[in-house]
Amino acid sequence: MPEARLDPRALQDLLPMHLWLDDAGRVLSVGRTLAKLVPGVAGDAGGAPDRHLAQHLACARPGQGPCSLAAIRAAVDRHLRLFLRVVATPDVVLRGHGVRMGDGTMLVNLGFGIGLHRAIRAADLTDDDFAPSELAMELLFLHEANRAVLTELSRFNDQLAQSREVALQQAQTDPLTGLFNRRGLEIALDRALRSPMDRPETCPLPFALIHLDLDHFKQVNDSLGHQAGDDLLRAVGAVLRSQIRKADTAARIGGDEFVMIVKGMTSRAGLEQLTQRIIRAVGDLSPPELGVLKVSASLGVVIWAPGGTTDPIALLALADAELYRAKEAGRGCARIA
Repeated sequence: MPEARLDPRALQDLLPMHLWLDDAGRVLSVGRTLAKLVPGVAGDAGGAPDRHLAQHLACARPGQGPCSLAAIRAAVDRHLRLFLRVVATPDVVLRGHGVRMGDGTMLVNLGFGIGLHRAIRAADLTDDDFAPSELAMELLFLHEANRAVLTELSRFNDQLAQSREVALQQAQTDPLTGLFNRRGLEIALDRALRSPMDRPETCPLPFALIHLDLDHFKQVNDSLGHQAGDDLLRAVGAVLRSQIRKADTAARIGGDEFVMIVKGMTSRAGLEQLTQRIIRAVGDLSPPELGVLKVSASLGVVIWAPGGTTDPIALLALADAELYRAKEAGRGCARIA
């Protein structure tokens, strides 16, 4: 068979990632893409071509020899796969194989493997840097497409979680006042009666449960209209938010009834001060058009401590009983169990 002759231009077109070198390590030719990725590898080797080669390419796997030239020789002569690390960018590993030419020189063709995207970023490679038959750009496209899909899925999951959180919050919120609704109160009260999940060995904190009902609210709706009634309820909600802490709970459980959970509050004197502030603030909201029949607030209070009932319904019934005691006492006052 006639001996094949290598045209340097054809070699660049067919093997843009080739490395052609003699047995001493002197680089005879380097592909244009490999030259972009490992600049300087084709420079003047001086008196030590093997050391010059080792400055740019190093062994990427144990057992390939003490330097890149030894690894290349072993891979070529033993027909093994070759793995070389780019010294300037250690996270880029090249893989390939090589053959001996008729004159004893070595022709090695390298590729990227799974490190393709890192190599492309490191050398700013484009589609023109790969041979037409090379699947590298198609693989990169698949990698980027997969990453884009994963990013979109992550964004969708975040949106779904946010929507779920918003829906859950709306399901537990009274739309008129912005306070919790009955469902939100049930959840908050159940949590208040149980030990924290992260510290099950501890006891839940004591708290005060306050049941509030507006006096003469029906007259507001009958005399001034439902819009005036809604405005008053919103104003009462604002009063309750201003009188309790962020860690506490305020809820509108229906009509003109409100319930508060005030954590750590066990002092009767402190509760009397709190309820009197609420009574005064609600009284100030009474529409002057009602005349002598003013809106006021009646409150029933129960102090809960560990060892007490853990039945939320029973606890609410106790607070409701204290509320009716306040109503029977003349309204516009508070009773504490």
